[in-house]
Amino acid sequence: MLGCGSGLNELFHLADRLLEDNRARVQTALTGASVSRPAQRDLRQQLYDMYGRGELSEAAFAALKSVAERGALQPADLAVHRARARHRRPRPERSETAAALRKVQTRLMQLEEAGEGSSQTLAELEARMAGLMRRATDKVQTAREVVVTDEDAARRLLREKAELEASRERLAEQARALRDDMSRLGDLRPQLEAKAAELEAVRAREELAAVVDEEVPSA
Repeated sequence: MLGCGSGLNELFHLADRLLEDNRARVQTALTGASVSRPAQRDLRQQLYDMYGRGELSEAAFAALKSVAERGALQPADLAVHRARARHRRPRPERSETAAALRKVQTRLMQLEEAGEGSSQTLAELEARMAGLMRRATDKVQTAREVVVTDEDAARRLLREKAELEASRERLAEQARALRDDMSRLGDLRPQLEAKAAELEAVRAREELAAVVDEEVPSA
């Protein structure tokens, strides 16, 4: 049985580390921006964790994910299902393979969401950088216009232009880091997809074997 061997666990560890790094980078990039929704991102992460542990059914996960996509997921929504999971009789997966497949599928969904979030954040950063560049250009133009009559004002404008350029460079560094994140996450996706396909095949064989065993009469 394939299950959760060391290779698969290492893949999970790599995915979780990359996702955690990406969440931190996105949060840093959006600090102070109106599009930042840290509470919702934390709740979505908890939602995926619960699904990966088998605490949510497929139907419950799909319903809560739809709520999360509208930005309306609340801590109470998850608390209700945590309470139900605690009071429900344990329902182990039909096999270790099925449990491993659920974990792989969870990481794939998280990778997709992280990619979308990174793309949106990158677009926000690029818009802010473009705005800073326009302001810096305006400062230079104004400084040229006033330098003949007011050198002090021209110097002040050039200092402000330098500050704007420094701010833009900080945003550019964040943008480069996000692009690197997106590349690493993209490289990881095929590995997880290949593992999912492998687990799907193993699960199908297990289910077929179970059907055969049920149909074969005991001696």
